[in-house]
Amino acid sequence: MPQPDWPLRHPDHPLYAPLAPLPEFGHWPTQADFDALVVCARGRGEPLPGHLRFACGLEPERYYEAHIASTGEVPTRTQNWHDWFNALSWLAWPRAKTALNARHMRAIARGEIKRGPLRDAATLFDECGVIVVASDAVLLDALAGMRWRELFVEKRECWGGNIAAFAFGHALMEQGLQMHIGWCGKALPLIVDAGFFALPADAQRAHLDARLAELLADDAFLSTPRALSPLPLLGIPGWWDANEDPAFYDDTGYFRASRREKSAKVISSNTSVSGTISASTAQAMSSSSLPSGR
Repeated sequence: MPQPDWPLRHPDHPLYAPLAPLPEFGHWPTQADFDALVVCARGRGEPLPGHLRFACGLEPERYYEAHIASTGEVPTRTQNWHDWFNALSWLAWPRAKTALNARHMRAIARGEIKRGPLRDAATLFDECGVIVVASDAVLLDALAGMRWRELFVEKRECWGGNIAAFAFGHALMEQGLQMHIGWCGKALPLIVDAGFFALPADAQRAHLDARLAELLADDAFLSTPRALSPLPLLGIPGWWDANEDPAFYDDTGYFRASRREKSAKVISSNTSVSGTISASTAQAMSSSSLPSGR
């Protein structure tokens, strides 16, 4: 299906909630527009890398991740939705994106040049990741066990107050322009304190960004794509009008049950951010091919 043409404002959908409000462009963003977005983000106090720049049309001589690490330049194709949302993801999750780049470089230094479990996991999360936070481990257990009716119907009232989803992957943001049955993400579950849900939206995002960057600095965390859980995105309450009817979840082709024994490993830390977050990750099985693109 053809993608929509520019200009386009972000749809009023929770998928795009982590992204900062943007000025209206009457045209595809130019280099000057990308530069202005960076300046604006720095003015808001976003902790962007010192030399970060979205370099339009750049074809780097070095490997993509290596070029970013050494120069701060993110090669960015113009008039390209995928790279547009990659830039916006950098602005929304600057610490975590920087940590992902550093993780790639550590893996490359160990000889994992093109593919390997650590880099595959980092790429999958970067493209398709959704941070799912909950103050009750029972909810994350339902996610890991792919018990969709329990998570989305029986525990529906918990969404927004005890559990929430934050889009991270820029491929998901691109795909969100044409949502369809079958659309799935890869969930990274994190336990948070109950007070997290009382924070303003920007504070929630900033706290998760800092916490995720800290976790990604340890290569034992998210060490394989299997650490990410499948997540049928249209089942999330508030993400698709049709899911207000419980019968929507009867589609077992979309809401598939786990076909193998759950194998979950919890990595926890009591480090808090502004006294509100106590994070852990439930690493649960999933299998998926990596998406194409950067």
